Amino acid sequence: MKKIILSISLFAISVCSFSQNKKEIKTTHKKTFTIPKKTVINFSDNTEDFYTDIQCVEKPIPGGIPKKNDTENAKKASAQPKINQPSTLPSPYLGKNFFGNPFYNSTPNDNDLAVSDSCKIISLSNTIIYFYDCAKDSSLGTKSLNTFATPLGLQHEEFDPIVEYDPVADRFVLVCLNGFTDSTSSIIMGFSQSNDPKGSWNMYNIPGNPKNNGLWTDYPMMSLTQKELFLTVNLLYPDSSWQTGFVETLIWQINKTDGYNGNTLTMQMHDSIFWNGKAIRNLCPAKGGSQLYSPNQYFVSNRNFGIGYDTVFVVEVTDTMNAPGQQVIVKQLNSDKQYSFPPDARQASGQKFATNDCRNLGAFYENNTIQYVHNTLDTVTGFCAVYHGVISNVSAATPVINGNIINDTLLDLGYPNISYSGISATDNSAIINFNHACPTVHAGCSVMKTDGAGQYSARLNVKNGTSLVNVLGTALERWGDYSGSQRKYNDPDKVWMNGYHGYQQGIQKRHGTWIAEITMTPNGVGLSQNPVEDEPVSVFPNPSTDIVHVQFELKKNEYLNFVLYDLNGKIVQVLLREYIKAGVQNFSFSLQPMPAGTYFLKIYNAAGTGFVTKRLVRY
Repeated sequence: MKKIILSISLFAISVCSFSQNKKEIKTTHKKTFTIPKKTVINFSDNTEDFYTDIQCVEKPIPGGIPKKNDTENAKKASAQPKINQPSTLPSPYLGKNFFGNPFYNSTPNDNDLAVSDSCKIISLSNTIIYFYDCAKDSSLGTKSLNTFATPLGLQHEEFDPIVEYDPVADRFVLVCLNGFTDSTSSIIMGFSQSNDPKGSWNMYNIPGNPKNNGLWTDYPMMSLTQKELFLTVNLLYPDSSWQTGFVETLIWQINKTDGYNGNTLTMQMHDSIFWNGKAIRNLCPAKGGSQLYSPNQYFVSNRNFGIGYDTVFVVEVTDTMNAPGQQVIVKQLNSDKQYSFPPDARQASGQKFATNDCRNLGAFYENNTIQYVHNTLDTVTGFCAVYHGVISNVSAATPVINGNIINDTLLDLGYPNISYSGISATDNSAIINFNHACPTVHAGCSVMKTDGAGQYSARLNVKNGTSLVNVLGTALERWGDYSGSQRKYNDPDKVWMNGYHGYQQGIQKRHGTWIAEITMTPNGVGLSQNPVEDEPVSVFPNPSTDIVHVQFELKKNEYLNFVLYDLNGKIVQVLLREYIKAGVQNFSFSLQPMPAGTYFLKIYNAAGTGFVTKRLVRY
């Protein structure tokens, strides 16, 4: 997001609701671009890096948004949303966690993260690229965002970095923006040549004013399918704020293989994505949940400056670029729960955090369902909270949306992201991560689990800050534009995230990135622990080439985990997580997908108490 001091007028938005779902096949404009590779960079080069940055202080008071008294009125006028009830799911567990990207005079934080199957992490902030090997628990160093852009010969500020890992190609894609005017604006896009993020990258420079109409590009969001890359950006008027200068959101559709191979990029631009003559704003791509899907790509949006709205837009781009019959389908839907423009979040000493608006900040697609999250007003407490929406039966003519507000009676919650954590076609579990703050708790980050059906775990505190944040020297500080989150595709037990926290260095009260591994199984659950065999358990046949039966008796209702490990104690597969009633149980599964060898089945409850560990042989 552009960072500049502006004076802007405010206007009120009345409480409004829409009652009818609608669908349109849009005759959007399309244009094909070819972008040659500009250069190759290597992050392992021992070039001097001065980590240069200029702190462009963006006045974090949104314009073109509801006034404070409108927000107060919304507490009375809005339909009361469902508040997160006492926890009914077991909480996830905090694994490895550590200080990530250091502060280098930059605001907002703009956190994003990607993790490869081989456990290489790229963590981003608005200034610093941080590399980490989570398999070896070792830092691989940092590079400034400036080093990513300098070889392209651009001489303007870089901002809004985002990153994705591609489990199909075993590669990374890193994007940031550059320049704030029609003549300087560009999209910088890098494709890693290998699965080593510190290796060589193919670099491209995409025009930020592609329609040659005097606009510039802001706020990118990215998703990958099996064959393509989708990038959404906002076009703004120069010398305007991101609030009042908005013109439209574009969708870039890109052949990702071209980028990995260093070929000329083939790209298709979709513009004029309107509803009732008005541009749909901030299209958030729904990423693949357990894997990358193809060829269609979904996007979600809403009325992000609204008070008391239930409108949700679902945009679908069908088929690969330039395919015969490709369409852009727009559905205007209505959630069963309203959302509203969020209030500022509270810090100590009267300081506050800006929350921008209630645009969608993260979404994924799995099991014909889209789950998404964004900031909202909690009309009960008056605090900033997290809105979690679930769009069921997405491919139907009229999908259904169920919404929930995740709140806290003490904390403001904001800037969420969401990643799929389920393991089957009937499992819509997800991990939601978000920032938290209040006058008595310094800014930090948290996570919780949902089953995608209205049930939530208790909040798991990942990190509390050690200081209030005072970077801008004003009463209103930036809280970030987004947070990073990704399921580790080859280890469904884990989601990696990066969030925001406050800390003090000398007399400076700064913000930094905190990186964490969130696991579905408790810390320390492994083969080295002595199992507690509360009940006799029989396994047959053993050895086996296919179906294995596990028979045991449970004396009380339990939430049990059934996890398969290899000889090294690494999780091979999370087989089942389920509430199970007391009585005799016969659990069965197939070893057919596994190579021959020795494995261990561990059964344990929500508290992590070992029920049994059984040795299995696949021959």
